[in-house]
This record gives sequence, structure tokens and C-alpha cells, in this order.
Amino acid sequence: MHSLILAALLAPALQMHPCVQGHSRVPADCGTFRVYENRAAHSGRTIELGFILLHAQHRSGRAIYFNPGGPGGLTTIYAGPFADGQFLRPIWVLRSRYDILLLDNRGMGESHPLDCNGIYDQTHPAPYFLQIWPGAALRACRARGARTSDLSQYTTDNAVDDLNDLRAALGYHKIVLFGGSYGTYFSLIYMRRHPQSVESAVLDGVAPPHLLTLPLEDPYGAQLAMNDVISECAHDAACHAHFPDLASHFDALVRRFDRGSLRITISNGRTHRLERVMLSKEVFADRLRQMLYDEGSAAYVPVIIENAYRGNYIPLGAMVDSVTLEFPQILDTGANLSYACAEQLPFITEAMVARTSAGSFQGDTRARAQQAACRIWNVLPVPASEDAIVRSNLPVLMVSGTNDPTSPARYAQEELRYLPNARIILQRGEGHGATTPCTDNLIVQFVLDGSAMGLPTSSCAGSFHRPPFVMKFSLSQIE
Repeated sequence: MHSLILAALLAPALQMHPCVQGHSRVPADCGTFRVYENRAAHSGRTIELGFILLHAQHRSGRAIYFNPGGPGGLTTIYAGPFADGQFLRPIWVLRSRYDILLLDNRGMGESHPLDCNGIYDQTHPAPYFLQIWPGAALRACRARGARTSDLSQYTTDNAVDDLNDLRAALGYHKIVLFGGSYGTYFSLIYMRRHPQSVESAVLDGVAPPHLLTLPLEDPYGAQLAMNDVISECAHDAACHAHFPDLASHFDALVRRFDRGSLRITISNGRTHRLERVMLSKEVFADRLRQMLYDEGSAAYVPVIIENAYRGNYIPLGAMVDSVTLEFPQILDTGANLSYACAEQLPFITEAMVARTSAGSFQGDTRARAQQAACRIWNVLPVPASEDAIVRSNLPVLMVSGTNDPTSPARYAQEELRYLPNARIILQRGEGHGATTPCTDNLIVQFVLDGSAMGLPTSSCAGSFHRPPFVMKFSLSQIE
């Protein structure tokens, strides 16, 4: 045992080997980077961070770092799609000149993962129809994680410093930050801690520190997005003909959940048998909010709501199942909780919960669920000084959808006041992750120019077009 520990200490922190990514077999380096789990102590347990570096077509010594969000979002899984041009077109275009750095931050993916994905057992779905984070399974996962990790060391500040050390080890003087959702929070923190290491930043679905505290703004965002679905359906001839009373039927359905959890019939996605489960408002409201992230999935919302109003809950059950089971494929639940419970929940007061819950179908259910999960996960809060507005003179391009149900555009507009060299693209009618071919072109131009000044940001405002609503439901559509 001692010889293994000594060997690990003597091994180079950075290790890489050539690899290829995607069907197009793009040349890359796959590697690990060893850091101290407790960065402040600079001693004790070390952890290995996994990364993939896609080579630029024309090597220039410049790199883009991509963070997909979360917190807890896996990053290296996007190497193949980036290599083949199947995800985020600007990254694919910019690879002509920029290396693409995909690092799984500490606690995620290939970087000492805090994996709690087993808390969602499709064979026995009843627990996750009642709780966003089923308590018993979460306690067991927390106990397993604590045996091999100091769960309080998995924070954005530590992850940002990990990235900066890796940047230096790889020889990049500066990097472009490209973040989505929580990835924008991460990028802003990086800009504050290591401004000299940043070339520019692209922020899509902006969640600025201090200004937006998750999950406090989820009720407002969810109501905003749901109101838009109802309005768009009313102005769509086919949707209105099929669902003429969508608004009143949705309100009636919410009132049912206000009276308590509903016993519903679902089709078990694993056994394909009908079974009865209790569905809580907590889960109903949050999985619906997540369905509204993307306008493609939001197109199913009217038919799901109408069926549930009429007593057929199978489509609603399929929605809960699909959304719940999708997240473990792209996000490590344990990492999500370590970061969020240290950085967001400590700064939420009862007055804030009451204020932000008013007027939304979601109410305070998401905040209460997060508080319960964080009591189980039990990590130390970050210092209050870290919950501060980020101010920076670096060049920034922000992209926000006006119907974003988790990071509403008004928070990007507030952050704009503190970023004098930033500009924002407001994408009308778009949800979370608001890119179109028009915005893609502006992102590429921004990164190549290194400045957002003079960009025709308003030219893309109306470039998004909602997909048609779905009028009939089948399980195969949503599973």
C-alpha cells in the first residue's frame, strides 16, 4: 500500500497519450491531471481529473474550454459530438484555430466522480415520483461518498483553480471560456479569480453569482415559460383547436396537487407494465419546469397537461420518467449537491423563498426539496465573500432566451451592468440554451475578433422559431 502511495506522489501530475475522437477520428490527447483534493492544505489525498484535448485543425497555441453546466455536468462525453460537428456548431467551426479542452471538473465524470445515479431505479420508480432526491437512497450514497472523499472540497472555487493549473501545465497563456447554464457561473468565477488567464468568454443561459441564487429563481422561470406555452398554443390554430382550455385545465391540475400527492397510473419504463404510484407536486412541478428547458420538449406539454386533466396520467408519468432518468446520463448527482449545497443554499433566507415562490405554479416546492437534500448531503458552506457579484473588463458575449425556466434573461441583463465590455443577445421565445444559426455566427465572430463591441446582437433577436406543438401522445415519442 505504501509503495502505491509513493508511486502516485512521484508520478507526473500531468499525463497524456494520443487518442482519436468521434466517427471522424479527430486527433486528440486524452489525459489525467492530479491535484490535491484539499487545495488549501496542499497535502493529503490527491485526485485525478480526466480531460480530452481536441486538436485544432491549424495549431495556434490557443484553446477554448467548454463547461456544459450542472453543477455536475459531464464534459468529456461531448468530445465525439464536437469532433463530428454534431453539437454546438460554433465549437466545431472554431476548432479550425482553437484546441478544445474538455475537462470533467472534480467530482464529475472521469474526475473522481461523486456518482449517486443509482438513486433513480427505473424498475422501482415510486421513490422518484415522490421526491426529486429520494431521501433513503441519497443517505446511502452520501455515506459511500464520504468514505473516499471530503465532500466539502467539491466547490467551484476549487474546480476553477484546478482548471487554471491545468491550463498552465498544458502551456496555454490564455483560454476562451465557453459556458452554458452553471457553466456561465463557473466562467464568471474563473474570470474573477484568474482574469489574466482569460482571452474572452461566451455565456449561454447566464446564471451570475449573487444575482441569481438557484433554486430561488426556478418558480419565476417556470411560470414565465409555462405562460409562454399557453399563449403560443392559444395563438396556434391547431393547438388551440385541440386544447382550447389549456390555461384553465392547467390551473385545475395544479390545484389537485395543491391538495396533496396524487395516486396515478403509469407505464413502468423497465417492465412495461401498468402500476400505481404517488406523484407529488414537488416532482410534478420540477419535472415540468425541466421539460420547458427546450422548446422541442415543451411542444409536448399541452397534450400531457390535457391528458392529465382528463384523468389519463400515463403521459405525465412518462414525462417524469424521461426527465428524471435523462439527468444521470449527463450529470453526477453527488457533485451537483456538493457544489450547490455549499454555494447556493447557505445564502437563501425564508423571506427570499416566500418572495420568489409567490405567483408561480411551482411555489416553494423546489426550494424545500433542495433544502431537504442539502441537509442529507451536509457539506460546509463556502465563505460569504464568495457570493459576490462578478465585475470584469474582459470581453464577454452573453446569450439568453426570453423564456428560460431556470436562468431567466433578466439576470443576464443585471450582470451586464458589471461587465462594460460585454454584450447580450436576447433570443425571443427561446428557452434554456438559446442558440440559432444566427447566434452561432455571432459567437464565432466574437471569439475570432476578441471583442463584442460592434456586434449586431439585436439582429438575432427573432431568429428562433418554435417547433410545432404535438397534438397526440404515444409512449414511444417521449421515452
